[in-house]
Amino acid sequence: MKKIVLFCTICLLATLTIAPAFAEQLTVPQLTEKILDVEKQEITLTGTILGACMSGCKIWVGEGAYKKGDPVILVWAKDDAFKFKTDAAGQKVKLDGFAVGQYIDLCSTEKKQDEGIKEEAQEGESCAKPEALATAEDKQLESITFFATSVEYL
Repeated sequence: MKKIVLFCTICLLATLTIAPAFAEQLTVPQLTEKILDVEKQEITLTGTILGACMSGCKIWVGEGAYKKGDPVILVWAKDDAFKFKTDAAGQKVKLDGFAVGQYIDLCSTEKKQDEGIKEEAQEGESCAKPEALATAEDKQLESITFFATSVEYL
């Protein structure tokens, strides 16, 4: 019986340590393209630190030197588990965690008036969207926030 419990424990520990190694590894441009496929899934993000807040609670990550219009990811330490280096701008970084996209509300007041979309939602709820805009493929990405569970400075 002890051997079975020991074997199960070893298998469980091996699974927990090996699983993050199989998480998809993405760069910042790849993440912006694949956000709908990998949103809220464990992934590894690699990039260059563009800046950090002075308290070390968040960093901004991009791909190499920033040029106007390049995608930038805001990174927070999940549950404030650790602080980022505040002097690491320009340094490569590898982050484990998950990404969440923020999307533009395609059902704005102007759009409703222009296209004649009737508001079917009750007070306090968002307006009703046409069926075509309700699918994930038709969401317009505004920004991405990445919640890091670990950080490795390269």
